[in-house]
Order: sequence, then structure tokens, then C-alpha cells
Amino acid sequence: MTERGGFLGISGRRWAALLALAAALGVASILVRDRLDLEWSVASLRELVARAGVWGAALYVGILTFRFAVLVPSSILLTASGICFGALPGALLATLGLTLSALLKFAVASIAGRDFLLRQLPKQWQTGLAVGDRRSTVGGLTLVCAYPFGPKHVFQVAAILAGMPLWKYLLAVAAGASFRGGAFAVLGEALVTGRGIVAVSALLLAVSSIPLAIPSSRAWLLAVRRAPA
Repeated sequence: MTERGGFLGISGRRWAALLALAAALGVASILVRDRLDLEWSVASLRELVARAGVWGAALYVGILTFRFAVLVPSSILLTASGICFGALPGALLATLGLTLSALLKFAVASIAGRDFLLRQLPKQWQTGLAVGDRRSTVGGLTLVCAYPFGPKHVFQVAAILAGMPLWKYLLAVAAGASFRGGAFAVLGEALVTGRGIVAVSALLLAVSSIPLAIPSSRAWLLAVRRAPA
């Protein structure tokens, strides 16, 4: 039986495996959320960390690392770091959790095999990633990982499949995570103390607006918006 064809160039059996994995993660996430009594709120996370006592920091890092399984938005988790632990400890824990999450993707891709994963993609995607192999830079991925909002998974996986070496990947995600985690940790502490909220919020807003000031990024965003559905 041929492995070619299928939706987006991925075979039916591969899609079945992916859907089965997604279903398993969905069931696991529900069980974990119920077990930990997690909600989409900073207050819920703060109470959970307080109940964990000396293991609170480890629990927080674990939840942030596997946040895709517990379905809690990263912005809530990162803000909770400053509220639960303070700005500096929270920033360090947030950086660690974000970096471990990114390394988990690298480990899964390494186990599955880059060549195997690339073969599951459409030909045009393979060509694009081959070009990315020559152009991928630490600076580019660092900026993506440092950006305060939006998912990073697609860009991190693309960097992995494009062949970025582990040391470059680790350097980029750790550097980006330190800025992103630090900014939200400072925001979290500011929400507790009531000092610096406006300044931190303005910084996050300014950084979030940077792509709109870059002509190439602005053109790409407009092209995506005008693309047919």
C-alpha cells in the first residue's frame, strides 16, 4: 500500500495515528485538569502552587512545560509566575518551563526522526524547510520566542525540521524565553504590589507592535489577511 497522497500529502494511516495521539492527549488533559482542579485563571494556579508547598516551584515548571496537555494559556501561566514567586524567581522558573517545553519538541522530533517527519509533509513544505536549513538563524528564532503573545510551537518545530542544531536551538529558545518569561513575571508581581502596572503593560504593548513597524512583517500580515479562505 502506498504512503503517498492524502490530505496535505500525509497518508491516511499517518492521519489516523495523529488523530489517535490528539485524542489521547485530549483525554489525558481532561483527567489531569480534573485531578489538579485547574481552571483558566491565575487565582486557580496560585492556590494550586500554595497547596503544593515546597514542591510548588517544581509543580509550576511541570505545568508550564506540559501546558499543551493541561490546556492552560501560556500568558496566564507566565503571569502567575510573578504572582506566585515574585519577579526574579518567577522569571527564572518561567524561563526554565518555556525552555524545557521547547526541548521536549526537539526530543520528540529527534526520536521520530527528522527525515521521517519531513517525508510526511507536502513537497512544497519540504522545499521551504530545505531553504530554511540554509537561512535559519539563532536571532530569528530568538525574536519569535521573545515575542510576548501567540503560539511558538509552529516556529520551533519549523526550526527543528529545517535542521537547526541543538545548541543553536537551545540558545535561541532560552534567550527568547528569558525575555518573555521575565516580562510576564514582572507584570505578575506588579499586579500584586500595584506598582509599575502601567509601565510593564506599555512595554508589552510596544513590543507586541514591533512587527507592524517592519515593512516585510506588515506585508506578510496583509497577505495572510487577504488570502482566500
